[in-house]
Amino acid sequence: MRLSLKAKLTAAISLLVLLVVLAISAVYLSRLTRQALAEVGHKGEDLAHEVYEQARSVLAHSELPPGVNPNDSARVLAFVQSQLAHDPGLNTLLNSAVGYSATIYDVAITDAHGTVLVDNNPAEIGERYRPPPPFRDLLQAGAIRQIEVIYGRPRLYEVTLPVALGTEPLTVRVGVSTIFLRQELSPELRRGMALAALAILLATVTASLLSFRLLRPLETISRSVARMARGEDAEPLPLDRRDEWGLLSSRLNLLGEQIRGEKSAYQKLKDNLDQLLSKLTDGLLLFDKEDRLVLTTAPAARFLPSSAEPLMQRPVGEVFGSERALDRAIREAFQSGQPSLWPSLPAEGLEGVTEVTASVQFAVRDGERVGTLVTLRDASRRAELASQLDDTAKTAALSRIMSGVAHEVKNPLNAMGLQIELLKNKLAGQSAPIDAQLDNLSKEIRRLDRVVKTFLDFTHPVEVHPVPTDISTLIREVFILAEPHANKNHVRMTLEPNGALPAIPADPALLKQAILNLVINACQAMPSGGELKVCPRLGSHRLEVEIADQGVGIPPKVQQHIFELFFTTKPGGTGVGLAMAYRIIQLHHGTIDFTSEPNRGTTFHISLPA
Repeated sequence: MRLSLKAKLTAAISLLVLLVVLAISAVYLSRLTRQALAEVGHKGEDLAHEVYEQARSVLAHSELPPGVNPNDSARVLAFVQSQLAHDPGLNTLLNSAVGYSATIYDVAITDAHGTVLVDNNPAEIGERYRPPPPFRDLLQAGAIRQIEVIYGRPRLYEVTLPVALGTEPLTVRVGVSTIFLRQELSPELRRGMALAALAILLATVTASLLSFRLLRPLETISRSVARMARGEDAEPLPLDRRDEWGLLSSRLNLLGEQIRGEKSAYQKLKDNLDQLLSKLTDGLLLFDKEDRLVLTTAPAARFLPSSAEPLMQRPVGEVFGSERALDRAIREAFQSGQPSLWPSLPAEGLEGVTEVTASVQFAVRDGERVGTLVTLRDASRRAELASQLDDTAKTAALSRIMSGVAHEVKNPLNAMGLQIELLKNKLAGQSAPIDAQLDNLSKEIRRLDRVVKTFLDFTHPVEVHPVPTDISTLIREVFILAEPHANKNHVRMTLEPNGALPAIPADPALLKQAILNLVINACQAMPSGGELKVCPRLGSHRLEVEIADQGVGIPPKVQQHIFELFFTTKPGGTGVGLAMAYRIIQLHHGTIDFTSEPNRGTTFHISLPA
């Protein structure tokens, strides 16, 4: 769905305001977060100083017990811990700090070895202190990291104050929790989001009103241009303005008059040209006097590496810009300015085309070139059609001759068989050797009669009744018929279609018989099992079917004879299956070929008109 200019303008303004509001909101949230963290850090530092001052005051009014050596660190440290732990004022300070501050998790004093001397939780006294990460790391982190910490799972950080009470180095540790920072920031954040939503709403409404006011004349002009594009007689634009819209409307009115004057002549010329080009099978490319492509026919796309549509108005050096022999020859003809004809050029990189016939003709007026016509023709296809027509004619003539010969042979065979039966009756009761010879002679005559009958059936004219046929469905039916042969030799049959396949005009019964003969032969060629793949795919105006087995292959010395009638390499084979398949494919105006490697397998290639 295409958006109107008004909708695009409204969306652009709204998006711009949204980005600005989001940026301002992000900066605001970042500053708010950093400020809240800084306040928590200050609270922790202030509390650490208060605890230190209270501890120093307690120790200042205490004296070492008699007999305690001031240089004995262990006894002095034990005395300090005893005095601090039992001081009511210090304990009150610790408990009130944790109880009345939402962000203070715990307060402790530890010695140089990390042993807890004083803690708001008496159970921790004397234990090893496990310090959380320093709070200054959170203060120095980026804004995104700070927001993740505050709005993520609760975390603990500590504010530390190294002090010395007497000669003993101690550390005041204030544990800070982030669990309540979210509650302090949420009201400010909600207010910021409300203001952002209001700004976006106002910007959208303002953009809609502004675009409606500024672009309203564009709708009138657009309707008029649309009528011109549909070939309707557009009425003059009723815009009486002195700005750019008014100037544009006056020019469009003038353009409409000119279009109506040229419409009739152009339509007649277009109809004649379309009728002429629709009957052409060759690819035509017309270039103007500046050697730019201005017209192509649909068949020309077959001879170009890419579609012809993006090449319109492109110079000949871009249309034929590769290093193919065809492209080089056409560029040289344009440079020389001499008409040229190439009966056969190799077609590199073109699907389904091997040779191209090309010609370049120049239109000259008053000694100046005004246009160039390039004609491209599929020489390989023409040669293939000529060869197929020749083969068809030869096959038809040979069929007529051999049919007559078969009839002439069949009549004497019938007479000979009848005479042998009479002779056997007359010689009844004679010696056994004569009966055995007569039986062998009668058997051979019957066998020869079956051969002649098979040959007559093969050469008999066959009527093809083509209907739209789904090749994938037909192949699945073939698999069902060939399943006993496949199971007998442990062959796995697989259908692998390549993309969507169109229905083709074919006689389903005949085409099924041809493919069935090939599939059965493939199964019989794999006595030790294997995989049989049937891969139909759509080529250039052709439907290609590949039947690949993993069998014993076809010996090179007999490959040229496999489509001959009665030729077989299998014990007990008739030599009719491949010949019949070859004939059926020909009756469908198709081709059949194969590739084979001994002990690697054989692949039959069938090509049918799509």
